[in-house]
Amino acid sequence: MQEELLTRIINMGMTGEYSEVNMVLKPGDTYKFDLEQFRETKDTNLNKLLTFFDELEHLMNSLANINGITEEELEDENL
Repeated sequence: MQEELLTRIINMGMTGEYSEVNMVLKPGDTYKFDLEQFRETKDTNLNKLLTFFDELEHLMNSLANINGITEEELEDENL
């Protein structure tokens, strides 16, 4: 879910406030986006997605702590 939400944040940013960056990137180019690049935006929709991402992150950390689940266990795709 987090990865899907991060993708939506990037797509929203690249079609809106950061569209000039999108014009510089060409098909086949690679770039590693950082969530922090999209913070402090004036775009209300992007800020809502960022808030949701942060709330989801907080919830996931809380559930992991309550249940004694490690980060490695959360990332293990074989579970």
